[in-house]
Amino acid sequence: MKVSIICTNFNKGDWIAEAMDSFLAQQTDFPFEIIVVDDASTDQSPDIMRQYGERYSDKIRLFFNETNKGIARTWIDICKEAKGEYIARCDGDDYWTDKLKLQKQVELLEASPESKWSNTDFDMVDSKGSLIHENVLKNGIIPFMDSYEKMLALKGMTMASTWLVETQLMLEVNSQIDSHAVDDTFNIQLELFRRTKLAFLEDSTTVYRMDAESDSRTKDSAKIGQRFDKLLATQLEYIAKYPDSDYKKVLEFLLPQHNEFEKALAQKGENSWHNQQITIYLDRGREEAFSEDDCLHFPLDYSGSHQLVLAEDVQKIRVDLSEIPSYYRRVSLVNTQFGTELLPAWTNAKVIGEAYYFTAPDPQIIYEIPEQKGREFQLTYEWFNADRPDQPDFVANHLAKELESARTELKELLPYKYQYQQAASDRDHYHKQLNEMINRYNAVIYSRRWRIPTKIINLFRRKK
Repeated sequence: MKVSIICTNFNKGDWIAEAMDSFLAQQTDFPFEIIVVDDASTDQSPDIMRQYGERYSDKIRLFFNETNKGIARTWIDICKEAKGEYIARCDGDDYWTDKLKLQKQVELLEASPESKWSNTDFDMVDSKGSLIHENVLKNGIIPFMDSYEKMLALKGMTMASTWLVETQLMLEVNSQIDSHAVDDTFNIQLELFRRTKLAFLEDSTTVYRMDAESDSRTKDSAKIGQRFDKLLATQLEYIAKYPDSDYKKVLEFLLPQHNEFEKALAQKGENSWHNQQITIYLDRGREEAFSEDDCLHFPLDYSGSHQLVLAEDVQKIRVDLSEIPSYYRRVSLVNTQFGTELLPAWTNAKVIGEAYYFTAPDPQIIYEIPEQKGREFQLTYEWFNADRPDQPDFVANHLAKELESARTELKELLPYKYQYQQAASDRDHYHKQLNEMINRYNAVIYSRRWRIPTKIINLFRRKK
């Protein structure tokens, strides 16, 4: 067996089939096996795995943890099952796009005696599979990691789902890894760089899925804070573990990054809405709704008005008002040909009257575009406070002012309320009197004393 493909899965039911299909599609002149391990998932992924296991029993071996062990412990244990000379890793939410990935990497390592570990370039997609970035390393979306010192300083990534590693080296490295590590790949990369040179294949062979709710990219500020604290602890641990490393190089990598961070922090402290933009995503009824490849961009100002001319096939639009929390006196989308304003189908804002309060990052409003001839629209917006949109108590202060203003107005209107109540009472009184007069009138004209004389008078009138 030349290569053991190892795929770890935990609740990746939406994507695990795509990953397994990409393994089965590999074209090689050597045998390979596919090992998939599930870490006690609670979604449909174990059932999907079993279906593939039954269909491709000659290629796929399945393992199921009875309890959740976590990614580090799961990885360490499953690597012991590998029969191949090399281990190729891929996480359950990623997949391979090059059918010759394994063939190319095996040939690369066998032609590079100084290397026992290989990676490749890759593309990024979102959770729905829409392309975000391609050739991430070549285009500098993330820095290319090629040394222990650079990895330690920048906490970078070599993209684990592209790895091909000699099995014996992988087992040796795993024996050095804490099974409770916050990010097993960070520790593994540090250990690998200490032991071998990384051979890089420039071809993009893999897709890395940016799932917004994963542990490494969570929006939970408390969790992300804990993650960074643990990564710092790992960095300090490795400084002590390998004191013979070139820490001058570590500082050379670290100090420029720290400088850029300070500049960004200073700019945010001034007007954080500067350099932001409005992005309008177009939904044309296709599978990939709101794609980065089909959108409009406008600069974000204190207030603005933008003309939109939408094609006939546009069914919805998503208006992203910057990427930061922000608060608007008003936001409107008006069909200029008919003079009608569209109401949002959905927004993550707190809407009070015409005001929109986006208290979390990535403000969004979705509008459904009606099927009509008028396809010209005007988007208008105005900020409450563009100077300090991230002021923690801004919303509370503004609402307090609005409440006080409303109370003052209500106080001024109270006398009119009493006048109205008096007028309504008088109206009811006169209405009651009128009803009594109508009832008395009807009682008279319909009485026998009234009807008999009236008939006699009418009889004499007819004789004349």
